[in-house]
Amino acid sequence: MDVRASSTAFDTVIFVLLVGVAVGVLAGVDARGDVDGNRVAEETADVLATSTAEVTYTRSVTVASSLLGGSESQSVSVTRTARGTHAELLAASAVSTPSLGGTSLFGTGGELRAESRAAAERVLHTREANLQVAVAWRPYPGSTLGSSFVVGDAPPRDADVSVATVTAASGLPNVTSEAQRAARRGGYGGVATAVSRSVVDGLFPESEMRAALYSEGPDRALTAHRYRRTSSVLGVETPGLSHPRGVEPANRKLTRALAKRLHADLRRRFETPEAAARAVRSHQVRLVVRTWSP
Repeated sequence: MDVRASSTAFDTVIFVLLVGVAVGVLAGVDARGDVDGNRVAEETADVLATSTAEVTYTRSVTVASSLLGGSESQSVSVTRTARGTHAELLAASAVSTPSLGGTSLFGTGGELRAESRAAAERVLHTREANLQVAVAWRPYPGSTLGSSFVVGDAPPRDADVSVATVTAASGLPNVTSEAQRAARRGGYGGVATAVSRSVVDGLFPESEMRAALYSEGPDRALTAHRYRRTSSVLGVETPGLSHPRGVEPANRKLTRALAKRLHADLRRRFETPEAAARAVRSHQVRLVVRTWSP
């Protein structure tokens, strides 16, 4: 059976990201870039940060019949509309498609990414212009958890490249200071817990999750799917999600399991817990604009 619905009342990632998002533009120049190239890169970054768009996309999952009151598994398709600056939409696309060790946490979000990328390509005229935008979200540099993609083709190896950076809010809590305190008390484990709590709180906000599980139909099914998919990737069980009271214990389990994975990753990447804590940037998505001369 196929269940389709159109909803603007609930979409966790978009709700979190596109309300009060702060965007900053930082100009930086490759040593080989010329003055005209620098200006093009900065102007492109400004377009991303200020021009707006609206995209419509669909989330589709197959869920157990018990979630929708049916007698068989059902395909659920929900149409969403997201509005914001191009930087905000690209940031939302990154955070809505996170992977851990190369495995997708949600298994959804690909259409939002495709639509947001297409909207950016239209406004930037990437097929005619010599420019590329690299979008990346990672809670710290090199993290095994994150998401990245590009808009436009890469420059030739011998091109004179100019660079400008747009930093957009990810919608996740800023825990850099908390991670620094945790590093002093709990070492790498403390930093991993702070980062994991930020990620789970941002991607599974309790009030929105409860509201979805109280509802009937597609929102409830999509929320349960998100929990079950992430639980499977992290190797934990989160029973009790047929009722909103299951949200808090499920979030605790996800936080502990993710912290265990990030603990090992942080030890490999940073010489000290303090260095790891200073590098935490889970609240930011980075968009790097590169322009070049033919």
